[in-house]
Amino acid sequence: MRLSSFFNIFPPPKFLLMPHVGIDISDDAISFIEYSSPIGDRQLAKFGRIPLGPDIIDGGDIKDEKKMISILTDMAHTHNISYAKVSIPEEKAYLFETEIPYGDLKAISQNIEFKLEENIPLSAQDAVFTFDLLPGDRTRPWRASVSAVPRTYIEHMMDLLRKSGISPLAFETIPRAIARIVSGGKSEDILVIHAMNLKTGIYIISQHAVGFTSTISTGYKESDASAYTDTLASEVRRVYAYWLGKNVSEGSIIKQVVVVGRDAETIVPLLRTKVVDIVPVHPVDVWRDIVNTSKYVPPIVKADSYEYGPSAGLAL
Repeated sequence: MRLSSFFNIFPPPKFLLMPHVGIDISDDAISFIEYSSPIGDRQLAKFGRIPLGPDIIDGGDIKDEKKMISILTDMAHTHNISYAKVSIPEEKAYLFETEIPYGDLKAISQNIEFKLEENIPLSAQDAVFTFDLLPGDRTRPWRASVSAVPRTYIEHMMDLLRKSGISPLAFETIPRAIARIVSGGKSEDILVIHAMNLKTGIYIISQHAVGFTSTISTGYKESDASAYTDTLASEVRRVYAYWLGKNVSEGSIIKQVVVVGRDAETIVPLLRTKVVDIVPVHPVDVWRDIVNTSKYVPPIVKADSYEYGPSAGLAL
């Protein structure tokens, strides 16, 4: 059950009615998408990808604020961007699960707030958090998947965006944004590989919520494809075994691996041969649950669509 989706800046329903762009800010590029309609027959109203130089962002930290503001200002002016939901890199977020007693949303939120310092190196006043309730019943405590981010990071990003002429409506971690495009109507557990330029994220989406995240400091390079996919295969096996052991009593296992991000179509067949004995591997279909492709073909070619995964989820 998904109860809270974003680190909201404006309370609903006001912010839900605002047209907005989903902006994914990574170390090597900024990607953005806006849909023509929040529901129904969506089409892509705006989209783009702006490469970043190597000295602008590192591990989610803005190293050259002046240059970053210049890039965002130009993007906002060129594409008429006013409101946005913006990604938070996994390096800046803490993820944990905790048991909570049955109650209304206010009571659940207060219970989680009391437990923050037990699980992350931040006090409640220094953190911004959101959560998903994992499926369960009233015969035992519920479990919540909690994402928390330093308040100073959110405030810094809000200031930077506003200086660029962009009003942030909300922030969301990259794994949660990607969860929106991979889980669809299915409740099965899915392992996501998010391939980036200099790193690779590995996430587990369970019951539509993020249940696990890790990052390896290796990106795909054509010259080192075999060694890279060997590393990925090792990580897939390790995480698969961990998740199976963690959830053995519930019989919850990973049913598939999906790959999103750069070079996904190249990575999939290489990785598939190395983990075929435990789990199938597929590239993500970014548009599957977003647009009706029988009526409308998005103007982003399929090979490029994988890099728009986070921004496609943010724009929903």
